[in-house]
Amino acid sequence: MLTRRRFLTVAGGMAAAAMVPARLGMAASGKTTPSPSGAVALDALAPAREDLRRLVTSRALTADDPWVLMHVLIPLGPDARRGEERILDAVVRAWVEPVMAGGKAYPAFPLKIEGHPNHFLEVMHATGVPLDRRFTTKTGEVTRADLDAAAKALFSPALRGGELSWTVSVFTTSMPPDHDRFENAGGQSFAVSALVEVLAQATEAAYGDTVAAMRGAKLYGRSTLQTLPCNGTHVLGGLLDALASGYRAKRLQERVTDLMRAALFRLGPEVALIDHAIGQSGAPQAQLNADAAKLQFLGHSLESFGFAHRHALYTPTVAELAQVRTAEGELAAVVHRLATIHDLDALQRQVPRACWVVLGDACHALHALQSPVA
Repeated sequence: MLTRRRFLTVAGGMAAAAMVPARLGMAASGKTTPSPSGAVALDALAPAREDLRRLVTSRALTADDPWVLMHVLIPLGPDARRGEERILDAVVRAWVEPVMAGGKAYPAFPLKIEGHPNHFLEVMHATGVPLDRRFTTKTGEVTRADLDAAAKALFSPALRGGELSWTVSVFTTSMPPDHDRFENAGGQSFAVSALVEVLAQATEAAYGDTVAAMRGAKLYGRSTLQTLPCNGTHVLGGLLDALASGYRAKRLQERVTDLMRAALFRLGPEVALIDHAIGQSGAPQAQLNADAAKLQFLGHSLESFGFAHRHALYTPTVAELAQVRTAEGELAAVVHRLATIHDLDALQRQVPRACWVVLGDACHALHALQSPVA
């Protein structure tokens, strides 16, 4: 069975099955023709936003999958409704369950539903759900503050690498650097700053080959980065949240700046790889797979760049801004094909989990294009 996590891994990893010169950049796709300056006017993104909003409201909003529904909150906000009920209330009521640790039950979402530890809680943080917002659950009435406390109690030191990103986002936005110590239900003590460092080191290691390609030392191709969640795009999220929350130890700002440069460099070569490794045959299914991979990569990447820009964490150079504009144009072209050419009804019938991933990625893409990098 193609599980959601397996699909995410395949979608991210297939794109890097070939090696291409980094200089190919976006031109390798052959599907987007930017203006001579490489810019895409912001109003040119309006049709893509409209197509994505229709996709989100007509398909994602009507899905019966909690993972998809939580993604709907990212562009539509924490009070988004389906019928008379708020989506978040429905998901929490149906899926939060008691988890035993240290002889006590804590309210939490099961990992098999979230896909990544603390994923749903991170969405609550990102969309501004108040600490005192109350929810009805199988364990009784709880608040977001109760879910935050449960995340700390249930934290396991076994959580490492890219899977740590959502937890770092939750912990850094709820615990300031000067009050970052907590204990789990087993009595183990942790410092959030130490978890940030673990994620930073894992991200730097994953970006090693990309940095080498950026410096011209090797061709851009498959590496550890593509095996991380959402084609390696999510690992930056936790570090950006940490910076926005005031975490600066061990030169974190400078290190994330270097990672942002590498992530911006990646925009062109990764799209070229996707076209070469997945969409090269031109067959309809291959084109759909390639566009799904590009939707995921470009939507998540542009979302991170927008967050960094809004929080004054990184200012792109003129050349990097041109890369962003070209990526926006490429994403707009992908969205147009999803809205007009690809048969998502057939995908839903044949591989429903793959369709759910496309819908979740459409939510990220809509969020990215709602607040593009200026």
